[in-house]
Amino acid sequence: MSGIETAVPAGGEDAIGQAIAQMEKLYWAVTGREAPPLETGHAPIPAEKDPVRHVEEQMDRLLGMMGRSGLGSATVAWTPPLSVWEVDNEVVICLDVPGVSRENLRLQLEGNLLTVAGERPVPSYEGGRLQWSERPVGTFRRTVPLPPIARNREPTAQIRDGVLEVHVPRDSSSAGPPRTISIG
Repeated sequence: MSGIETAVPAGGEDAIGQAIAQMEKLYWAVTGREAPPLETGHAPIPAEKDPVRHVEEQMDRLLGMMGRSGLGSATVAWTPPLSVWEVDNEVVICLDVPGVSRENLRLQLEGNLLTVAGERPVPSYEGGRLQWSERPVGTFRRTVPLPPIARNREPTAQIRDGVLEVHVPRDSSSAGPPRTISIG
């Protein structure tokens, strides 16, 4: 016997629901998006299936939903952590993007929404093969709502020590057309 039960014990449906809810939270934390809806309902492990293989298949399905097919291959979207500072005349948004070059970042301001998008490449080392990594890699996108901002002064951005700083002047004038912000 493998030690894995194939029948759902009394109260097990609640445990399965809790596990699904936890996985949806994990999906949100990893991707910054809602988990896709289940195409099929969940069910106990069928008696005719090997329990270990069934769990492996479900994990592969979960990783596939998160856009990842295996170690070092396709990457999971990630969301850089941020801090927002308000001072009298500007809002300063700081995003942690170590390993992301200026050329791999795009910033756009549309109305009161600042969108930062980019990509952190998978690191490579001559003669080495990635065995394990806890650093998120691949594409990311983060949209930050802003208070009313200036239309007569351009926002500025700079990257320093792996932190992207976006300085957005504050003002109460109306929104203008979308614009791209260059990184100095």
